[in-house]
Amino acid sequence: MDALKQYLPPGDGYLPYYMFITSVIAVGNSLQNYLTLHFSRRFYNGQFVPNPSLGPKTAAFNPEDSTRKLIPATPANAPKTAQTTDQVTPLAARLFATYTLISAIIRLYASHHLDIEPVYMLAVWTYVVALGHFVSEGLVYKTYYLGGPQVLPLFFATTGIVWMTMQKGFYVQA
Repeated sequence: MDALKQYLPPGDGYLPYYMFITSVIAVGNSLQNYLTLHFSRRFYNGQFVPNPSLGPKTAAFNPEDSTRKLIPATPANAPKTAQTTDQVTPLAARLFATYTLISAIIRLYASHHLDIEPVYMLAVWTYVVALGHFVSEGLVYKTYYLGGPQVLPLFFATTGIVWMTMQKGFYVQA
């Protein structure tokens, strides 16, 4: 246990430990995204079909270039002959893994340096960006439906934002 103690963040309170733990979890999540699509497919659990409202390709517009080129498949818009698409691709998983790893590094560093305001604020923003991503994917892009795997990232990001916002004056040295 003493060997691990040197890596744990110093300081008062539990926030540094929370950030350290979420960093370790994020590193694990990054590794799994680099290695397999299995868990990401459990999270982003929707099937998609081409968006018919985009219209045909013209000289000024290519529906394949639209970020809205796919919409969630439903019984009404996905005839039995239509092939649905899974948006979790190896590229998407690697991009998500890289973003998650960068966030983990920032949080890990911040867990040891919560007294430095720019470092503290960077850590807050990692939680804000994560929450924004998960909320927009669920509510705007409809790439997942709230269930078991979706609750944890929403919980961790929301907890991080609220806790860090409330405790800034305690940790940051003016």
